[in-house]
Amino acid sequence: MDLSDFSKELQKGSESSVVQRSSLKPLYFTSISVDGDNGSSPLSNTVYNSVLEPVLVQPLQTLDQSLSNFAEIKKKLIYTGLFRDVKISLDNEVSSDELQSLPKDLVKGYALEMPIPTIARIRLTPINLNRASLTSFTGDTLSSMGGRYSVINNFGKAEVLTLQGKLAYQPFQSTFDEKVLEAKLLIPLQKNPSVKAVFDANYANIDLNGQPFIEKRDQHRQKQVSVNVGVQKQWVNIKTGLAPVLYNGFSVVARNLDEVRKEASEAIRQFDAPFVKNSFVSQLLVDNRKFFGLFPASGLKFSINNEYVLSESFDKKAGTAVSQNEGFDKLAVDFEAHRAFFGNKIINSLELACGGIFSAGKSSSLVHHIDKFYLGGMSSLKGFERNSVGQHGGKLFYKLGLASSFKLPNTPANSPLRLQFFFNAGDVQNKKPTQFSCAASSGVSLLYKSSLANMDLTYAFPLTNRGQDIQKPGFSFGVSLSLY
Repeated sequence: MDLSDFSKELQKGSESSVVQRSSLKPLYFTSISVDGDNGSSPLSNTVYNSVLEPVLVQPLQTLDQSLSNFAEIKKKLIYTGLFRDVKISLDNEVSSDELQSLPKDLVKGYALEMPIPTIARIRLTPINLNRASLTSFTGDTLSSMGGRYSVINNFGKAEVLTLQGKLAYQPFQSTFDEKVLEAKLLIPLQKNPSVKAVFDANYANIDLNGQPFIEKRDQHRQKQVSVNVGVQKQWVNIKTGLAPVLYNGFSVVARNLDEVRKEASEAIRQFDAPFVKNSFVSQLLVDNRKFFGLFPASGLKFSINNEYVLSESFDKKAGTAVSQNEGFDKLAVDFEAHRAFFGNKIINSLELACGGIFSAGKSSSLVHHIDKFYLGGMSSLKGFERNSVGQHGGKLFYKLGLASSFKLPNTPANSPLRLQFFFNAGDVQNKKPTQFSCAASSGVSLLYKSSLANMDLTYAFPLTNRGQDIQKPGFSFGVSLSLY
């Protein structure tokens, strides 16, 4: 919010019209009241003192100074992530006793009358945050169960600690594909809550046996532990609705393969030992989409994810440590655009994504198969098996998605239940192809997206028939339910 917008809001919300009458007089803030904070876990006095410092330290201010300072205070309170709205009004202090102790020399610089005694009132509207959730997913080839629990502002610092886990299960093979545990902590800086320290730890146990996108000789189990430490910065532009989020940090990933077969390819056998990767990670997200439930109805989303691998090392069973100091850079870009027509009856969507892995040195870099790009599946490229497009894991990829979603009869215009016609295409390669080709499909989906339930019933028609792709024509489905 800029200065003029904030000034209009203050003029509208101030019952005693302090702003209108103080154009020629300075303001003297006798008190600041804060109402509406969460009673069970409010922000600490230390945080409030840091946020309100520009006014607490210098209570005698001009009108312009006051507008600027309170505009920043409002932004900082929103940046904590605890409040949906912050309203600030300036009211005249009926009793001017507070001015009796005001030194006369403080107002000489204004060359005006004595300042107006003013009370600043801050009204907070907290966000209803879900501290716990349980989500189950059932698909035609995969099922999963996950849970999340968040400890929010327990110490009054606007900190958020999130603990979550997931189990992925193959019902037809009675095996667990993934076991994931994660803990993430965000701590805002007191004087600038738009900047947050991020600590993230993750453990995953992955079973790649029986997966169609991996040759049988290369199927194995894998354990992975990762630790990420970084800084997240957010900006808010109320006029455009954009709220860019930038993250920079360091990541350490340790991996170990189990049950590697003797006949496995060199691409797998070379990682048959404890493996450690150190990298610098940067992420940018810009998102101003508006939703019907969780169905994107309008707006844009743009994201860039970049990982620069500083070093890789693994210990051979003989005990010799092998290190590759020449890392690689992994870059992925994703863009979404949605636009509604005819009173939200039709929503057209466009998605573009591409990425590449590039060697930092002259020689080819060592890239773990989990670090490569994959396409295919309900959430990636419909009409093909999961991760089964192109090279089934490569260093280059691109994807195009076009969709038109229609309101169903006898449903509201803003209903998250939609009938969607789609076209998607893409490819995954290890190097730039000499001849253009891609995997493509079209079809129709019945979609429902809300905070409590998600449903995707799809009938897909593969439009290409390449030997390297594993097609999945016909019906596919995925249904998830969430409890809060």
